[in-house]
Amino acid sequence: MKFFSLLLLFLTTSISLAQYPVRDIPINLRNKVNAVVRNNETIITLNDFNDMNIMQKEVGTILNKNGLELMKTYLHFDKSTNVKKISLRIFDANGEEIKKYKKRDFTDVSASGNSLYMDYRVMYYNYVPPKYPFTYEFTTEIATSSTAFIPAWTPVAFTQVSVEKASYSILNQNQIPIVFKKNNLDAFNVQISESPREYHFVVENIPYFESEVLSPILYEFVPTVRVSLEKFQLRNTPGFAKNWKDLGVWQTQALLRGRDEISEATKAQIDQLVSGVKDPKEKTRLIYEFMQNKTRYISVQVGIGGWQPSTALEVDDLSYGDCKGLSNYTMALLKSQGIDSYYTLVNSGKEIFETEDDFVSLRFNHAILAVPFDDELVFLECTSQTTPFNYMGSFTDNRNVLMMTPEGGVIAKTPKYKAGENLQQTQVTAVIDENFRITGTFEQKSKGVLYQNRYHIESDTKDDMEMNYKGLWGHLNNLSLGNVSFENDKRNVVFKEKINFEVDTYVSTAGDRVLVNPNIFNRHDKIYANDKDRKFPLEIERGATYQDEIEIILPKGYTLEAAFDPIEITTVFGTYNASVELSASNTILYKRHLQLLSGTFPSESFNDYASFVRNVTKKDKSKIVLSKI
Repeated sequence: MKFFSLLLLFLTTSISLAQYPVRDIPINLRNKVNAVVRNNETIITLNDFNDMNIMQKEVGTILNKNGLELMKTYLHFDKSTNVKKISLRIFDANGEEIKKYKKRDFTDVSASGNSLYMDYRVMYYNYVPPKYPFTYEFTTEIATSSTAFIPAWTPVAFTQVSVEKASYSILNQNQIPIVFKKNNLDAFNVQISESPREYHFVVENIPYFESEVLSPILYEFVPTVRVSLEKFQLRNTPGFAKNWKDLGVWQTQALLRGRDEISEATKAQIDQLVSGVKDPKEKTRLIYEFMQNKTRYISVQVGIGGWQPSTALEVDDLSYGDCKGLSNYTMALLKSQGIDSYYTLVNSGKEIFETEDDFVSLRFNHAILAVPFDDELVFLECTSQTTPFNYMGSFTDNRNVLMMTPEGGVIAKTPKYKAGENLQQTQVTAVIDENFRITGTFEQKSKGVLYQNRYHIESDTKDDMEMNYKGLWGHLNNLSLGNVSFENDKRNVVFKEKINFEVDTYVSTAGDRVLVNPNIFNRHDKIYANDKDRKFPLEIERGATYQDEIEIILPKGYTLEAAFDPIEITTVFGTYNASVELSASNTILYKRHLQLLSGTFPSESFNDYASFVRNVTKKDKSKIVLSKI
């Protein structure tokens, strides 16, 4: 009897110690997801404008390997940070603790393995799960004197991940002036409790969001709270900013002042470089190309929180720098010729993450240079040795940036490349011989954003280049490339490709008839399934135009027997036209025009868009019939 009592006590104790059993997750939050946020807690204690404590704890259940993206068991820190606590606990499906890792178990490394200079560090533990599901509890606590970056609250960070509970608290006993930016809180029934000294936000039971193609970033639709201080500190440098103008003044005075001087020898070089050139824009082009030829990019994360550029003298001497240092160096070179330019901050990346007019923060990840002229504002990407003058590409196009002008910070916008400017023009001359092989010449010009998709190929190895083309034209069996040449017209930002080609097996035969797809190369191959349950808007960030003209000389003794009627498709998403005509006794001319427009459309428009794309893909496969004369 005593034995059974002890056994019962043991079992009861074991059950009570189980903290995060998977079975406790509500069914509606568990089904069809990769992971579940069980509890995410952030407590920020503001002691002063230069004294902050941050405690964060996240409990997450990973149901399969795709859910591992939720598990971010690392902590970034720098010299202004005291890591008070970092720990990781692992639980099995029943909620029993199976592993526990303390601070000493974490790896402490420089935050970038390929940086020459780096005083940012990261502590991490790379946990490899033996099986799924499992649950982790990751806890960190830091004290820091840098208050320029206060963690935002984004309880929903991924698709296919549900949230049981998330909370965010700011404790501000000294009533330091705080600015909040709150989005989508009412839509998720976020519980809010606010007083002059404490702010609390709690949300529970958020079902997962389905991943949907061509949708805006998830951040736009989920609850978020962002926080900034009017008076803050970055490392040991205090700052003040109620608006973007103030932030620009601080950036210029605290981070940029006195760092734009160059040597007399370099100034003499630049004087000689632009000697006799009257046009300021042409001078700027020459100086920009001088900088590109002299320097190379390398990440440099030292100084005031990684935000202060290296001096122009240092970059000039070493011939390398990061985006900050190279932009500042170019600004110094222009200054030597009396050309004004503005150090500029931007949120870079293919996805456009907009900087808002009404919320001031140091939320940028890249520096470029803006140069004002009478007819336009030119932007220079200073980290690339190959980017043309005044060309942004999809990395920094069509978004708000913060320019540091003499009057302070000013919001400007980088150029948007319209559908007609993102242009790809293709001309092909092809000959079908008696054995139905095709030989010919392919010529293509790429402009706008499409330029950046192609110009890199000129620096590829022969094998990589051939792999690129064969991947691009995977429908061409037994494709052989002959002479390949390129012309990179940087002044007009046009990349030209010219290729001699041969395809052994392209046409198909049916008795005396030959079937040929006149659209030899550029076929649209995307297919989107209909989605009657789509939740998010349809977003096409960049439009493009494709023009093809293909001349095909028919095999001897054959003529065109049948061709499709001219095709015309017009929608709010774009247009498509294709036609075939017999231009001579043995020559056909195929013309194709596809324009895809940018824009944001209601979610219910997606199926119409999918239908349009499927139709284009289908029409691009249209064939003609040749027969013997």
